Formats: sequence, C-alpha cells, structure tokens
Amino acid sequence: MENIDFKKYKRFFAFGCSFTDYNWPTWANIIEREIPESYIYAKPGAGNFYIFQALMEATLHHKINKDDLVMIMFSNVTREDRFTRDRGWITSGNLIYQNEYDHDFLRKYLCEHGYLMRDANLIHGCRMTLDAIGCDYELMSMVPIDSAESNNKRIRNVAYILDFYEDTLSKLKPSVMEVVFDNDWNSRPNRPTYKASWAKGMYKDNHPSPLEHLEYLQKIYPDIKISDATFNFINEMNDKVFAEGFDPQKMKFEKNLYPRLGQSEIYD
Repeated sequence: MENIDFKKYKRFFAFGCSFTDYNWPTWANIIEREIPESYIYAKPGAGNFYIFQALMEATLHHKINKDDLVMIMFSNVTREDRFTRDRGWITSGNLIYQNEYDHDFLRKYLCEHGYLMRDANLIHGCRMTLDAIGCDYELMSMVPIDSAESNNKRIRNVAYILDFYEDTLSKLKPSVMEVVFDNDWNSRPNRPTYKASWAKGMYKDNHPSPLEHLEYLQKIYPDIKISDATFNFINEMNDKVFAEGFDPQKMKFEKNLYPRLGQSEIYD
C-alpha cells in the first residue's frame, strides 16, 4: 500500500512482538486510535512462529474479511516460540540474549540458516492467507529479515534462501532499524532510561519511543494523516517516556490487546 485511508476500514488487526505491544504506545496503538474496532495480537519476545499462529487464529476467530486492514511487524528470525497449557505462550526473545534455552539446546539446534528458512516460509504463509482473503495488508519488520542477533550484522551465505523467497520477502517494508535508526540502534543516543531488575545500573531502552513509532509510519507512508487527538496523545506519551524518574510499570494507556487461544475463557 502507498498510503492508509483509515476511513476505509471497519476493523484493524495488528500482529508482532514488543515492537507492536510494549510498555508505551507503538505504531499499532497509533493506528488503533484511528480505527476504533481494533485487535492487537502481539507479545514481547514473540518470534515469527508466534506471529503466524496468531494470524491463523485471528482469521478463524474474527473471520477477517476484505473490509479489514491487517498489519504485521515481523520479528528477527533467531527466536523460539512454544505453547504449554501451564505457561501459555513462552516467548523468550532473541536466542542469543535469553535464559529459557540452555547452552546445550543452542549448540544442537541454533542454525541461522534454518531459522531464516523457517521464517521465510511463515511470512510466505501469512502473505498467501491474506491474499486469499482479499483484504488490505502490510508486511513490515523490526529488523531486516536476514539480520543476525537483531543488529546490522547479516546472516552469511543465505542468498539461496533470499532468492528463493524473493517474491514474498520483497513485499516487506523497510524495517524500523533501517528507517528510524539508520541501521544502528545506537544512532539515537537519547533513549528512555529507567531502573530494571535485569540491569545493574539504569537500563537504556532501544525500543522505539512513541514519537519514533509515529516517525516510522510517516516515513513508510508519507501521505498518512494522523488526527490531532492521536498526535497530541503520542506527544504526551513521549514526554512521559523521557521524563526523569520514568517507570514503565506505571505507564497506563488503553490498548485493545486480544487474548490468545488457550489463555482466555473466550475459547475455553
């Protein structure tokens, strides 16, 4: 799509990881304010398997149709998503920086080529599903799909995979890392900073700020029109995120985060 006409759609569906649902408003929360009937299927740490599963589930549960807008922001490929009835969806994030899977698992099974191939198939499956529905949709990503460890380093020797899936992967909009951060998470030193249990000192958060999420939408859709109310809301939230003493646990704002199968009485 070249632009988004919010008045065109009856419903909005968003899918992704922490770049879609986070402690503060994201691109999905911006759009949900413009299309009131919205459903966000996202979870911090989620990989593309989770995202694919969520889309399949949503198409069945909500009967997504041609009058809807679907937008997916895919994650990096080196992630493992699993569901257990006791723990729900386990989304531990990038395998390089997590503590769910031990060194023995990584030594045996961490193969960047395999993960890229798996996720290219998942992205292709999402595309084919949405094409069959006939709705407007957008495929995006937090980092380039062949990014290693969620950074500017690319997985080596994978041209055979990228070429094979080129028709689908070419549908991906340029990533947040490319568009907003110029391929370097440290390119914008002014970051939200706060106390976190996993950090020794103050934690510097490289997730896009509310205004950076808006910037991403404005750059991939130069003609997008955001209401004054939404623009003022994002500016207000951005000020809170960068305020001294910011505590993400106290950040409150309305969002239409939808429960997953097996984790809600809606399905049980």
